[in-house]
Amino acid sequence: MPVKSKRIVILGGGIGGIVTARDLRKHLGNQHRIILVDKNAFHTFQPSYFWMVIGWRTPAAITKPFTPLEKYGIEFHQGEVRAILPEERKVVTDRGTLSFDYLVIAIGADNDLESVPGLHPASHTFFTFEGAIELSKIIPRFPGGAIAIVVPNDKYKYPPAPYDTAFLLTSFYAKREMHDIDIHVFTPERMPLEFAGDEISSHIQDLLKQHHIHCHTQSILESVDPTNRIIVCRNAQAVKYDLLISIPRYRPVPLPAENSLLNDDGWISVDKYTLQTQYEYIFAIGDATSILLDDGKPLLKAGVFANNQAEVVAYNIVQSINRSNERKQFSGYGFFFIETGTGRAANLHGNFYTGKVPPLTLNEPNVTFHWGKVVIEKYWIWRWF
Repeated sequence: MPVKSKRIVILGGGIGGIVTARDLRKHLGNQHRIILVDKNAFHTFQPSYFWMVIGWRTPAAITKPFTPLEKYGIEFHQGEVRAILPEERKVVTDRGTLSFDYLVIAIGADNDLESVPGLHPASHTFFTFEGAIELSKIIPRFPGGAIAIVVPNDKYKYPPAPYDTAFLLTSFYAKREMHDIDIHVFTPERMPLEFAGDEISSHIQDLLKQHHIHCHTQSILESVDPTNRIIVCRNAQAVKYDLLISIPRYRPVPLPAENSLLNDDGWISVDKYTLQTQYEYIFAIGDATSILLDDGKPLLKAGVFANNQAEVVAYNIVQSINRSNERKQFSGYGFFFIETGTGRAANLHGNFYTGKVPPLTLNEPNVTFHWGKVVIEKYWIWRWF
């Protein structure tokens, strides 16, 4: 008996959404419709935002329109989601209503720029495309002084971000023989990359010291005085800065859906292995999900997890459509490249689903890992678009 035509709707055109759409199309016949929904007309490759800040990339180099996906048989619907109706199997956007047989929610997470009084108007961030472009105009013209990189909360996307930033800025200014740059990182963590365990954290701390980067741990930001350029932490520490860069806290994207999809904090509840919601035909992946690890903390927000989860979900939807009982599970594996400057990067990898302190491995900084990150970026832009 021929397989009945199905319609799969994917919300979100980030890493998870793109991989899901392309993998589905690769394994499904043209009788099945795949529709990608995003409020923007363009995809931007977020892992390269800070490279754009320091002049390694232009905005155009990491930007791709969604419409070319149509050559692969993927329909693009530009619109903002107004409602998700699970029981009716419908998604309502500001440009129309889409029915679905399967739904994949890959809408990511928002940046909370207002979490600390005075922080947003006083600081710059590269966690948004517009913010990265603005910061790219400031960094090359910075005349010298103290740069404060502040982490207001321990819940932020891509945990190496503040340390990547510090290392790359140190290298950027050293190459220009600017020696009057004083870089500080303020983090609420007990140690840098605390999730990785004490041994790896201590090693990162040693690397920061070697690069003359001041890392202020257990520093919880309370307020910012933009007039006098002073940040105040809960431990009564007040520090003057000349340039303030913030690593914003994440928060769930406001999702107009039935409460059955969301937990009390606004994240989408899923099975940690199948990424399935309480509805067998609705899945959620990436930063939008709530997945708790053995220590009770949420799985880190990072593109590598969205990518790996997308592959699992796409495969399982294909098997479901083809009436096969075979299924894959998300293993919890992930990795991070940690840029350390001078064309080098370290690599941190392991299975985050194993134990209260995951058995992660840190490989020493070298040129190969830096170029590995470059290859991933180039492959992503070439392969998926």
